[in-house]
Amino acid sequence: MTDRAEIHERIATSSPSDWIPFSDRGTWTFEADVALRIQREEQLDPNLQAPWTQPFQAASQSISYLVYYGSSPVEYHAIASVDNFRAHIPMPRQPRDQGEPYTITPYQETIGRIVTGEDQTFDAYLSRAGIEVR
Repeated sequence: MTDRAEIHERIATSSPSDWIPFSDRGTWTFEADVALRIQREEQLDPNLQAPWTQPFQAASQSISYLVYYGSSPVEYHAIASVDNFRAHIPMPRQPRDQGEPYTITPYQETIGRIVTGEDQTFDAYLSRAGIEVR
């Protein structure tokens, strides 16, 4: 039996090359265990406008994604597809005080890297957005 902590650990220690992308279908399947997948679900906001999306010229939108193990949904993630789907950044935490950055967790970073598919692209967009990993 696989539990949620094991699934979380598999994702957290993976890289985009460990996943089989079916990007046009909105599905990423874990190569070492094909019962594990990340799947795009539904559009949440077709015209996402947040302070951290301002550096991008093209439109951004937020979309829900679910992590599945077999047919069971395990986790929910809201992810922003920025600059006409060039990168996919998990929705960051709001700064606590003025002057502090928006942040995502290392786990969210991994999810974003998997869905984006390329580390360099993800890093560039994360930097442009001014989002820090903490």
